[in-house]
Amino acid sequence: MNNSQIYAAITEKIIANLETAGSWMKLWQVPSPVSMNGHYYRGINRLVLSSDPYKSRVYGTFQQIRSNGGQVRKGEKSTIVVFWKSSIEKDETTGETKKMFLLKFYHVFNSEQADFDDQGTKKIADLQNLVTEKVNSEHLEAEAIIEGYVGRPEICYSNKDDRAFYAPVADLISVPDKKYFTTSSAFYRVLNHELIHSVGHPKRLNRFDGMSNSYGDIPYSKEELVAELGSAFLSGIAHLDMDIRNSAAYIKGWASALRDNQKWIMWAAARAEKSADYILGIVPVIPSEEKTTSELTSEVPFLEPVLEDSPF
Repeated sequence: MNNSQIYAAITEKIIANLETAGSWMKLWQVPSPVSMNGHYYRGINRLVLSSDPYKSRVYGTFQQIRSNGGQVRKGEKSTIVVFWKSSIEKDETTGETKKMFLLKFYHVFNSEQADFDDQGTKKIADLQNLVTEKVNSEHLEAEAIIEGYVGRPEICYSNKDDRAFYAPVADLISVPDKKYFTTSSAFYRVLNHELIHSVGHPKRLNRFDGMSNSYGDIPYSKEELVAELGSAFLSGIAHLDMDIRNSAAYIKGWASALRDNQKWIMWAAARAEKSADYILGIVPVIPSEEKTTSELTSEVPFLEPVLEDSPF
């Protein structure tokens, strides 16, 4: 499977999950999946695994399951998960070095798709307990999320029923006062959207290119997807009511955009979760990357990967 096929497969899986869930927020509300090695799946992989019909949140490759006393049942279908690896490649002629990226994919199975011996069953239970503990530790009230955002921009609560926006030059968020929203959940979802935009400022995560372009162009649309996903992530942690924008037209619009730009969802999901982590003050622990010189592929600057914690 080449990169284009991987992008297509991931995009179609996310679209199917979105259509089933009816909201980006619903995809994040499912507890974080965890690998047999105890690493949590993040970004795009969390969204890919979000709508699987299993109570267990434990996943593993065929070999990982076997090495933990399990056997995948005949006929069970796997799910693709992906992550990036990086490598420094040297040009023998010029002596210049260049960072290259390799998109890796693996087929994983949910633990409910396999039968385990006693030792494996205990390990699955222990991993599931880790998931439960993570869910409990992640919950924060909406106001606590805002207050905990260190170095956050100024937030102006407008007395007009006008639009919410983030002004990057002034590093300022403006949002209508809560009284103009039908519910407090709706207010905080909109505010979370603007908070995610603000993380892109150069003095934070420097995702500034998407904020200085025209409405509806590619950089703008990519940044909006990051903010949509990031807001859904924060709203899920705050246990806000479901996003009301789960209309067929809304979902169809995103599905069409993603099919036309199949790299977007992988680009945006990683940056959305990273932005939410920044607001929450979380610094993910990412193990040293395995270096490889085989099957390397360079990506255009439009999609420079965010390297994720490999679950393998």
